[in-house]
Amino acid sequence: MKTTSTSSRLRRRSLFLGGRYRPKSTTSWLLAVLILVGLIIAAIAALMILPPYWYRPIHTMNDAVYNQADHAQASLMALRNKLRNPHPGAITWTITQREINSLLAVAYGVPKKSKAQHNPGGLTDPYVRFTDNQITFAAQDSRVPGNAVASVGVNVKLTPAGGSPPQATITINSLRIGNFPLPPSLLTDRLKAVLPRLSPVVQKIINVYAGPRYARAATPQIVNSVAAIFSGKPFPAELRLNHRKLVIDKLVIRGPSVDASGRRRPAALTFELVPEP
Repeated sequence: MKTTSTSSRLRRRSLFLGGRYRPKSTTSWLLAVLILVGLIIAAIAALMILPPYWYRPIHTMNDAVYNQADHAQASLMALRNKLRNPHPGAITWTITQREINSLLAVAYGVPKKSKAQHNPGGLTDPYVRFTDNQITFAAQDSRVPGNAVASVGVNVKLTPAGGSPPQATITINSLRIGNFPLPPSLLTDRLKAVLPRLSPVVQKIINVYAGPRYARAATPQIVNSVAAIFSGKPFPAELRLNHRKLVIDKLVIRGPSVDASGRRRPAALTFELVPEP
């Protein structure tokens, strides 16, 4: 009797559950589909609104930030002077992730009481992240609902080419809004459309740091390299300056690490330029 009673209750429970969760009409099915679609949209919205865990732009301006920014600015000026030297020899240059982000915070930070807009294009709080062989650029985009963080990951590879200059391959391998991935082609297709207008912008930026003469010589090289990046093609890793050529012999992008002695090494980018033999 006890066994029969237990079995009967299990059958009734099974029938009850089946009737509860199985839609019996077209309207019920439609409602279930709408609920599922709503949950998917909510999950996507949450992924887009939540910033990546590594996105940490500098908001607190203090002496350490200004010192890092000054060091980065001085390092850029020193690189410019070495490039202007008619007999530069080998040039090794390093900049850390912290220095770049401090420079960005000083250059694009907007004081709370200031009404001036230093962030054209709707982008605020720019941030750069170095991981092994990759650079990720991120910023908040006011054109995206929720002022979400847009980020682009760029993989950089330098390949020796025997007696020829090394070949550089730069690939845009990730595009995200918050934590939600998007096809990188959405960005590359759009950038290809603005490529014809890129030259004067690049020349103006180079002119600030290296002067008009170098800007005129380097701009075509940079624009051609950018076009190769958008097409996923390798390009010669070299710079032509004042009738001479410098080859990028070494390029290292590394994330933060700990060396054999237990000392922390900051994330940094290092490259070495050598005169063409």
